[in-house]
Amino acid sequence: MTLKHSISKKWQRVTESRYTIAFVVISIIQAITLITLQIRILSRNMDIFFSIFDQEECSFGQIFALLTFESFMFVIFNLYLLYFCLNAIFHQNFVQLYTIIVINGIEVILGIIQMIGVKVNVTKIESNCPNLQIDYTIKSYELPHIIALVIIAITMGALFFGKLSQQLDWDIYKKIGGDIEVRKRYKTILIFEMLLKIDLFFVILYGSITAPLVFYDFMTSYDQYSTGFKVIVFVCLSILILVFFFQALAYKSIRKEWKVGMIIFIIFWIFASLDFCFLTYGFGILMIQLGIYSWAILLCFLIICAILTFIYAIIVTRNFNKGLKKYLNKKKKTEQKESNILPDNYDDIKDVQDIENGSGAKAHSENEYNDPADILAKEEY
Repeated sequence: MTLKHSISKKWQRVTESRYTIAFVVISIIQAITLITLQIRILSRNMDIFFSIFDQEECSFGQIFALLTFESFMFVIFNLYLLYFCLNAIFHQNFVQLYTIIVINGIEVILGIIQMIGVKVNVTKIESNCPNLQIDYTIKSYELPHIIALVIIAITMGALFFGKLSQQLDWDIYKKIGGDIEVRKRYKTILIFEMLLKIDLFFVILYGSITAPLVFYDFMTSYDQYSTGFKVIVFVCLSILILVFFFQALAYKSIRKEWKVGMIIFIIFWIFASLDFCFLTYGFGILMIQLGIYSWAILLCFLIICAILTFIYAIIVTRNFNKGLKKYLNKKKKTEQKESNILPDNYDDIKDVQDIENGSGAKAHSENEYNDPADILAKEEY
């Protein structure tokens, strides 16, 4: 597939209906708005850090340095969420879109936790440094961020559960057919691929924020660490890097229904999950002690997603050679057939085709079968 064809195909997926267009536009607005608000919070935290740093009698400035990293983490989070949203539309992943709605709800909770964390840490600093008064103005920074999160979460949820979910379920029907068992197996693959993307997000997040700090501390204090600890650090970092390679192997194995490849991935994922547990235990406790609660919560989600990835990898492998391969590798014949979501003018097109074919009356008498929801309900019945 050429780059031009790939871009054309993605653009077609975006513009297939007003609902997909709306979802993409809201996703872009979400990223721009939330990143802008987080950069404001980050800038505020940096100003507080430098103001405390100038006070010799107060040694708690590092707390706001860490809160700055927390804001940077949210910036990366929203950039990846934008990719996650666009990728879901490009590949018409119903499960991934549903997960985005859940993630938006979780992000609201994380935003509230971020606000509470700032308030708790400011109180801690002011109690230990009585001469220091910090102007952190939550109403001007964290509160607008939370309001924006709530509005976007409600808007995207209403759009998805209103019409987009029905269209994407129709997409699965058009691609897979009415066989309930085959559709369940296909949705299992969608869940597994979605989990791989979430796992990759955590790896990127850790690699871009935490790993550089750990690497710097490790290199500057290299002689102070035991040989065993050095080996553990090297193995942990190596596993994080290998995640990219083995995820590519998993994607390839799914399309070709290659059991050996999936077994290799499952074995690797056992070690990757242990690595994630080690990192969560080490950094989760540290972040809680420092008052960075959102980071600790995200690490817990990492463990949950890693375990689910392992479980679904086994389920997907057991579903090989059960009739899915021909659908996963099915080529599109024409651009219209590539369109897996009904266009907005679908009913008008059908009416014109019926008139041209001289079967308008018959089509209208069987109109109940032209509605995607009716077809799906009929097949499932």
